Amino acid sequence: MSEHSLNRRRFISASAAAAAMSAARGASSANDEIVLGLIGCGGRGQTLLRAITNLKGFRVAAVCDLIEERAQQGAMIGEQYKPAVRTYTNYLRMLDAEKKLDAVLVATEEGNHAKCAIPVLEAGLHCFCEKPVDTTVEKVNQFTLAARKAKGLLQFGFQRHYVPAFVEGMKLIQTGAIGDVTFMQGKWHWSSDVGGRYLDLIQSGGWFLAQACHHADVMMWAMNYQPPVKCSAMGAITEHVEGEPKVRAENHSALIFEFANKAFFSYTHIMNCCEPFTGEQLWVQGQNGGIDLPAAKLYPRPGMGDTNAYAEAVTHWENGTYEELEAFGNHIRENEKPRIDIEKARLSTLMGIMGRHAMYNEDAREFGMSSVKWDDLGAIL
Repeated sequence: MSEHSLNRRRFISASAAAAAMSAARGASSANDEIVLGLIGCGGRGQTLLRAITNLKGFRVAAVCDLIEERAQQGAMIGEQYKPAVRTYTNYLRMLDAEKKLDAVLVATEEGNHAKCAIPVLEAGLHCFCEKPVDTTVEKVNQFTLAARKAKGLLQFGFQRHYVPAFVEGMKLIQTGAIGDVTFMQGKWHWSSDVGGRYLDLIQSGGWFLAQACHHADVMMWAMNYQPPVKCSAMGAITEHVEGEPKVRAENHSALIFEFANKAFFSYTHIMNCCEPFTGEQLWVQGQNGGIDLPAAKLYPRPGMGDTNAYAEAVTHWENGTYEELEAFGNHIRENEKPRIDIEKARLSTLMGIMGRHAMYNEDAREFGMSSVKWDDLGAIL
């Protein structure tokens, strides 16, 4: 059995114990079971469904996808639920018909997040929406305004906020364990090429925004969500694939973000790497030391102490999926603010859009190199 599977089994066991403790504190049975709908039954949507069906305190009542076959696949994942999971191909019909929903998971293409999640919020339901917020500044602004008026809770799928290696590392950074942050270094290199919906720059918003927004969020977190003032970036398409869309996403990018205190974040997001060059890297360097966040290690400067392994290292890029969904339920029951809400998620998303604007000329429809300032994005305050 893989380490990832073992971690998942341990977490499911812990989740059952946590649910029992919640019931012991006197939560009503109606609040114990959160009735869910899902919009988007593709790859990530099915991953969320498999996770949620292994967690106590949830019941999936309905799923929706434009493709009927995928909606049926989603319903089959929740086959243990009685009555059976109902399927829809129109998310507005699902929201109108399912009067007993408490919350909805949104796992559509990145460019449809605001379109699908805003009606969920307007219906007064709680919402878990996958990252990023959306793919354009205009849609991020629309989503932000709707979220600020919503009665329901809204949480985004930046799951590293529920992984101890990152949570504890951020506590160290923000309590001054490494001094003021001076430099951040990151990479996410893959041996495969961009595929699926990510190929489509319009749908996904670009490979850096759609995927590496996870890492943009981590570094925005390290900077206490004070956004960068400038980004210089370059992107490229180094290999073409059969049947790719006319507006194709990049598969190579290199970016540098400058923050107001002159701290820099240098990052590469590269596909088609030979195996030894692949992997995830997120380093935060300060005046007195540095932290390797995925490895969960603090390294002091020479002569200033010993290396400290402060948590369990990250074993898989998908770590945190079960934890964030369990937390979503707990946030609803306890009526508490999620760790990653609209105000944080919008900033991390805008950082991803900023990177795309710097590497892609929309008028010429080509990748290259340029610089973009935060103040020029047109984001609302």
